[in-house]
Amino acid sequence: LASEMNKLSVQERSKALDELHCVGEDLKETPEMIETSLAEFDQILQERNEPIYNLAASQNRSYVEDPAFRLRFLRANLHDVDK
Repeated sequence: LASEMNKLSVQERSKALDELHCVGEDLKETPEMIETSLAEFDQILQERNEPIYNLAASQNRSYVEDPAFRLRFLRANLHDVDK
């Protein structure tokens, strides 16, 4: 890992370390961004039919479908729905 990190430029290395430690640029959320991200997240969940998600939904559907709960995942991935 260290040798791979040394191959990166200073900027790339800094960005990688910031991502690893969850620091760096703050994402400026807007209500529209949140609404769009939540809609895309819901669509992906329906399309993928993930067994882990289905298990969680069978145990407490209202919790896993709560927008505040889903927003945690979106924020953790800077609203990158595919992650």
